[in-house]
Amino acid sequence: MIPEKIAIGVWEEDHGKLVDITSTVIQAKLLTLRTNHRYFELRIGEIPDSIQYFYRFEGYDVAWLPFQNGPIRAGMIPEGHYNLQVATIHHDEPTLLCNIPVQIKGGLFYGVRGYLIVFTVLGLTLVIFLWIRSIILRRDRNRTVRYLENTVMRRTNQLQELVNQRELLLKEIHHRVKNNLQVISALLEMQGSRTTDENVKAAITEGQNRVLSIAFIHQNLYQHDDLKGVEIGTFLKELISHIRQVFEKPDCPVTVTNLVPTTYIDIDSAIPLGLIINELLTNSYKYAFKGRNEGNIVVELTDLGAGTFHFKFSDNGVGLPENFDFTKSNSLGMKLVRQLSRQLAGNIQYHFEGGSNFEMTFRNLEARSKML
Repeated sequence: MIPEKIAIGVWEEDHGKLVDITSTVIQAKLLTLRTNHRYFELRIGEIPDSIQYFYRFEGYDVAWLPFQNGPIRAGMIPEGHYNLQVATIHHDEPTLLCNIPVQIKGGLFYGVRGYLIVFTVLGLTLVIFLWIRSIILRRDRNRTVRYLENTVMRRTNQLQELVNQRELLLKEIHHRVKNNLQVISALLEMQGSRTTDENVKAAITEGQNRVLSIAFIHQNLYQHDDLKGVEIGTFLKELISHIRQVFEKPDCPVTVTNLVPTTYIDIDSAIPLGLIINELLTNSYKYAFKGRNEGNIVVELTDLGAGTFHFKFSDNGVGLPENFDFTKSNSLGMKLVRQLSRQLAGNIQYHFEGGSNFEMTFRNLEARSKML
């Protein structure tokens, strides 16, 4: 299903420009991309600002991602056939706006280059090993053993060097992403200093905090020797320190208790979780302790096993207004919390008991993939 009012442009890396391929897609009823097309632009008529649209590559994406006419990431999707779907989502039920068949073509090593190189070299080493062994053992067994030992040692050193280079490259990527996010944060701060409208300043500050929370995650990755995931306990300490500097008032000190143990979570799960914690911390500092001399916040995370975690956030503040419906709130912060929880295959719940309490059971990327 391809709408009539559609415009598709592909960013050509070789030429450094956006190329319109709308007519080709409509005629072929197929959007063909190469693996070096990191982004392409999709526009479907006029999308009202009041309606939130989402997209996904059916057959690859686990969750629906926000969309509002513009660039769509495609650079990490492996070769294959997919359906690009754009839809509105109401009560977790998507209503499709379009369904565009997509074919992605690329090279053998795209997306998993490091692993394929390692396994290819290992396979070649094994083949060479067996071939040499079958010939030389007939002549001189002792000389063959010494030769093979030297060969294996040399290949092992080469493989270790490849692994070290890959880890160094990944750390450099995370470092650069963190630096770029900090530049964006600085630009937002400069923009905020040029306005006298307090509402605009507050909105810019909240956006700046969301950008920095993602930057902290990338910083966490490149500062640790182990790239298996984001260490959430350390990330939370950095985030709490930043939020305290921005929002804490001298006449109302807030104590934040971090009950998150040393826990590693994949980056695709850590970013939504980090943004949820950022929203809840910010709201507590801004609204929970009005008219009070002090406040307390507790953040907990429990590993339930099999890629499942239980998250709890609580404060001893005044809580949400009595008639406030958290599940239907249209405030940007609450909508963002609900949408991010769904990306984690969770459903965050709120209740008041001596203050605000938010709880959510969610799954990491590996566990979410098994749900499909």
